[in-house]
Amino acid sequence: MKLIVHNDDLTIDEFSLNKKDLFDKKLTNHVSYISSEKKAENAINMIKAYHSNAKSIVFDHTNKIITKKLENLNIPKFESSFEHITIFDDKDFSMMYFTSGSTGEPTGALKTKEHLESEIRILTKMLKDYNIKKVIVTVPFIHIYGTLFGLIYPLLNDLDIVLKEHFLPNDLLNIIEENSLIITTPLYIKALNQISASKDLKDSLFVSSTGPLDKQNAKEFATKFNTKVMHIFGSTETGGISYKFNDEELWTPYEKVEISTNKESELKIKSPFVSTTIFEKDFKDINGEIQTFDYVEIQKDNRFKLIGRSSQILKIAGKRYSTIQIEQILEEHKDIQKALVFVNNSNNEFKDEILDITLETKKDFTSKDIKLFLKKNLSNLKFSIKLKLVDKIPTSTIGKKLKII
Repeated sequence: MKLIVHNDDLTIDEFSLNKKDLFDKKLTNHVSYISSEKKAENAINMIKAYHSNAKSIVFDHTNKIITKKLENLNIPKFESSFEHITIFDDKDFSMMYFTSGSTGEPTGALKTKEHLESEIRILTKMLKDYNIKKVIVTVPFIHIYGTLFGLIYPLLNDLDIVLKEHFLPNDLLNIIEENSLIITTPLYIKALNQISASKDLKDSLFVSSTGPLDKQNAKEFATKFNTKVMHIFGSTETGGISYKFNDEELWTPYEKVEISTNKESELKIKSPFVSTTIFEKDFKDINGEIQTFDYVEIQKDNRFKLIGRSSQILKIAGKRYSTIQIEQILEEHKDIQKALVFVNNSNNEFKDEILDITLETKKDFTSKDIKLFLKKNLSNLKFSIKLKLVDKIPTSTIGKKLKII
């Protein structure tokens, strides 16, 4: 198999990914970090580490909290030294990924080869009818979604990996050939919807994760390009949980994923993909089970409707509204490019929560304007708004909108 890299100057580089060429005995059980710099370098280093049975801590180098944490823990850069002794030396893992830290301090999820490969075995069964011939990757490899779909899946199925450091929508469209699997995000799906070019992609499959893709954009994309979008719901700690296609509402759990809820209707996961150990300030064993903060409604056939995270739920007059739903409503306004919504609790216990809304817009909206617009979609209910207007809402390396402090 090969790594095929398309460059901005239209040249193409190819690298062999054969195990014999990339195995390095010195890396076996060696703990080091791989940060997000260049995608091609990340891919080669991570596959080299994987083949060599190294222990790799992978992370987004722009996250200064994680960078400082690793410095304090004396973790060396990949291949920089073979003499460091770290607290991770006696832990069983192949890759460790950090959560974004959006709900607190970043947590490290330790994944063994069995965690990763057991998920890929299930994924391979799910994709067998698509006769995939190559995998095109638009996402960073240092997140578990990029590793699983962009590296381990092609690695275990002997498929070429195709990438470009910075994919523009037309770049991506031009590279796609028959029976391609395109690993991407809602950001790219929406961008492809907006370009004038079109192409019949009936023999290819798009996979979208890292955040919600609304039904309208998913349906528009599937129609425009005559293709399918496979949505993946999961997390760093849990790995993949469930999937759905195009504009479907209900999620289907992966094979071997057991789902249930607590008394608050929050989703609980047990599966062979869930980390056995996580790292915060110390190591904590969770033994393949995790209680999430995602509100769900489980149907009789075991599929479920995802309502939203408990930290992203607005309660108005006893009803629950997801902030994701509210963001999607706001982004339908012609003068709003992006919306970011959080829930703040009011100091007055008799009042409902407050919507903390940041808008990427050139128009001078007022809180009253936004209230009136939302009430058309959320009914005529009273709620408080804290509004901020900005030129740009920043996004992470995988397209997640980031809160402006």
